[in-house]
Amino acid sequence: MNALVDSVSPDLRAVSAWVSRLRQSEGAEAAHLALQALCQRYPANASLAELSQWNDPLWWQPFRFGGIRLERRGPEHFDFVWSVVQNREFARRLKQVPAELTASELMDTLNQDVVSLIPERQTIQWIVFREDVPIGLSMFVNINFKNRTAEQIMGVLPGFDVSFLVGDAYCASLLFAFNCLGLNKVQGLIYASNESIALQQERLGFRREGILRQAIWDIEFEQYKDLVQIALLREEFVTNRVLQRHIRRQAHDAVLDIARSVSRAPLSQAPG
Repeated sequence: MNALVDSVSPDLRAVSAWVSRLRQSEGAEAAHLALQALCQRYPANASLAELSQWNDPLWWQPFRFGGIRLERRGPEHFDFVWSVVQNREFARRLKQVPAELTASELMDTLNQDVVSLIPERQTIQWIVFREDVPIGLSMFVNINFKNRTAEQIMGVLPGFDVSFLVGDAYCASLLFAFNCLGLNKVQGLIYASNESIALQQERLGFRREGILRQAIWDIEFEQYKDLVQIALLREEFVTNRVLQRHIRRQAHDAVLDIARSVSRAPLSQAPG
């Protein structure tokens, strides 16, 4: 710590690695406070200030919305995520859970998920909980901060995929995307054969933008699959009566309603 503080201009890579270790050992709040102290010592260092922004405990804290809770994915969720990997029918719908994934590879991924900053991996992934029971996954992948876009992938297990729980999970995720991450467009890619999911998302305000023919190779069935591309713009989200009525009616964490300003080139000078 002293070497970092005493330097004329702190090495951002060293600071980022130090904060990551501190976050693992003492938690997000302690790591952020230590980084804020460093920012106060070097107030003109814009890169350090931006690193502090992406180390805000906001990015690791759970969010409550209605009947569900989103909890950022980490190694403590291994058993549930591994059960999803083994449930091939369900996992196939998510596209982000490869069939050949091993247990050790999954644990490595979960360990990286919990320490990485969002701009480093261009993704954030949560476990969806109903009370203390994990019931699904929600994630944004391929986050493009320059274009303010991301792909949303979400799946709720059969038996829990009732309309109000699915609606809660979608609204919580979309509030995070458009407000916390400052996105302008959320996209989805759905197997063309999964028409029910496409219709469900259309009811939530998403619009079909086209079909990507033979866009993905299905390793299990050894054939190409078509994908339906859907999307929701920020302006459509804030004016959608169904979504906004649901948001107003359901109790949720106030932080989801706060719009944040995010750089179009985050951590461009930090390790990535």
